[in-house]
Amino acid sequence: MLFVILTIITYVAAILWITPTIIKTNTNKPNTTVILGFGILTVLLHFITLSNQLSTMFGFRLTIINVVSFICLLMSLMMTFAITKWKTSLLPLLVIYILSIVSVALSGFITGETAKYFSQNISLLFHISIAMLSYAMFFIALLYVFQLKWIDFKLKNKQLSFSSHLPPLMTVERHLFSLTFIAQVLLTLTLITGMIYLPQVFSNNQIHKTVFSFMAWIIYAILLFGQWKLHWRGKRVLIYSISGMILLTVGYFGSRI
Repeated sequence: MLFVILTIITYVAAILWITPTIIKTNTNKPNTTVILGFGILTVLLHFITLSNQLSTMFGFRLTIINVVSFICLLMSLMMTFAITKWKTSLLPLLVIYILSIVSVALSGFITGETAKYFSQNISLLFHISIAMLSYAMFFIALLYVFQLKWIDFKLKNKQLSFSSHLPPLMTVERHLFSLTFIAQVLLTLTLITGMIYLPQVFSNNQIHKTVFSFMAWIIYAILLFGQWKLHWRGKRVLIYSISGMILLTVGYFGSRI
């Protein structure tokens, strides 16, 4: 419980530091060193907290809340280090830290949920890890879509004075494509390893995972092609991103919600 409280406190401190950077209108560059320091500390505490909740004498204890917390940890880790290279990561990082607080609080204070236990099966754990990493990157990409729409709205309404640290549209679009492409590669690996390491992947209680995950793969493949060749932007990218995320969520969590 101590680590849960410490993790929440450090996430809140990081949010309080980042928020003024986003909303102020002066031209000073954000202090990424301080943000990185806060981020590394919060991610480390989050990892310790989650490790205590996952590891049991029966193997790895996976509940929906623990899985969500792990995905938030992955997103926090990736975007914390991205802050040193990508100016576009500041706003998504703020949202991810807020989601991480919720996930840590839920995983720390709700313990009565039915859990699945996995022994130290390396191939299965690899499959699950790749699946979670893919989901995390698709979720970050979705946050980039919302950021893109928000900046575009501000530009059209000439309200971009809200912050001088908001990134250019073209940069956000480029990073969005990169995130979606990497996530799609990981989803492809997830589907392949699932068919190799999970012989019951087409059984009655697992078939929906395969079907919805493959449907999400198709949606994201169309989205990537549209962005690459047809120069899709705006509402169409948003619709495809949300649709893919919904399908992937149903595929990953549908049988346990």
